[in-house]
Amino acid sequence: MSYRLSSLHKYGYNPLSYLTLADDLSIFKGEWDGYIAYKEHLNTIIILGDPIVSNGKLPNVINDLKNNFRKYHICFFFCKKNIVETLRRERFRGFCFGQDAIVDLNKFSISGKKKWSIRSSINYAKKHNMMIEEYKYNLKKSGTIEKQILDISKQWCSTKNVPELTFAFGKVDFENYRDARYFICKHDDKIVGFITYYPIYGINSYYLDLTRRAINSPRGTMDYLIVKSFETLQKENIDKIYIGGTPLYFHKLDKTGNLRMTETIFYILKPVFEFFYPSKSEFFFKKKYATDWEPLYLVYYPRFSVRIFLSLVNAIYEGGIASLCFYKIKHNFHKIFKIND
Repeated sequence: MSYRLSSLHKYGYNPLSYLTLADDLSIFKGEWDGYIAYKEHLNTIIILGDPIVSNGKLPNVINDLKNNFRKYHICFFFCKKNIVETLRRERFRGFCFGQDAIVDLNKFSISGKKKWSIRSSINYAKKHNMMIEEYKYNLKKSGTIEKQILDISKQWCSTKNVPELTFAFGKVDFENYRDARYFICKHDDKIVGFITYYPIYGINSYYLDLTRRAINSPRGTMDYLIVKSFETLQKENIDKIYIGGTPLYFHKLDKTGNLRMTETIFYILKPVFEFFYPSKSEFFFKKKYATDWEPLYLVYYPRFSVRIFLSLVNAIYEGGIASLCFYKIKHNFHKIFKIND
């Protein structure tokens, strides 16, 4: 863990870099400084974000990776544009897989016609005496607060029609993720929602990960949490907040890729992929806050395959396709009986 943390402080530029500390990820290291975090399934490795290495060493790192995993399919999930050209020179292929929503705190404002819904929610929250505070568990732990946060997280997950997301998503963990920050919303002295941030050490920014609220939380809980936490981070001279990618949702086809046919197929099949991830609703939620967008890439070697697809699903959802289908059936079953009642 100490080696990974040290490497993150030097080379952690990708918004998802802090999540490479997860104990269920394997690590590939070479003679160079840094590491690559990945999950292995079906003789395929799915790499989270960018390699945590110096940009100058990237060609050597990719070459070592290919040599070490000769009989494997390799896939970089949610990597950034700055490494894509290096990967292509090493005969990787890929395409724009989604958009990363970014909030530049120097440009962010809730004034204007387009932000009226956020202002309305915040005014409601203030009127009903909702309070936002940071839970600084590294300074003073509270079993009561942590239990309420865990309970809300379980409630929130129980309402979803997919298993809890892993790999590119964090979890409530007060022991291993020591630099994670928790902001909580209280109403009548009870926690009704929380959000978490992870540091992006290389660029003086934060990644907004979990946004969860209680089933019966008052209106405005999430908007109030997000805006008030932005204000806190801006006072600390934080530059940007990355609020997460929206996979499978394209504004337009990215015509810079070298596999335009594959990209076109993914574009056409967007509605089908909503079965696997609710990217459309995610996009519209993040659009409320985003000041900028950056492309996210799916890059693979030697080709895109069924193995890569199944390994991606297995990495993101514990239990893979079988677990995902079970949750979908269970959710729809409950919905049908609820309507009939």
